[in-house]
Amino acid sequence: MPNIELAVQLIAAIAYLLSALRLACYTRGDARYRRSISLLASLFGGVLCICGLEILLDRQPTSFGQAAAIVLLCILIFRSRGNVAALLRPSA
Repeated sequence: MPNIELAVQLIAAIAYLLSALRLACYTRGDARYRRSISLLASLFGGVLCICGLEILLDRQPTSFGQAAAIVLLCILIFRSRGNVAALLRPSA
C-alpha cells in the first residue's frame, strides 16, 4: 500500500510543477496585456509551485482525489497553452 501512496504523491507533485512551469513559460504573442490577469497567473503559478514542492519536500499526504483534480487542472492548463484568460473565458 505505501507504494501506491508514494505514486499518488509523485503524480500530484509532478502535475503541480508541470502546471506551474507551463504558466511560467506562457508567451503572450498577439494577445492583449491585462495586468489583473497577469497578476492572477503569477499568483496561480506560484501557488502551484509551492504545492508541488511541499508534497516533494515535506511528504505531505495526498489523496487520490487531490491527485486526480490537479491532473485534470494540468490538462486544462496545457490545452489553453498556459493562457489563464482562456481558462476564465466562458466558451460559447
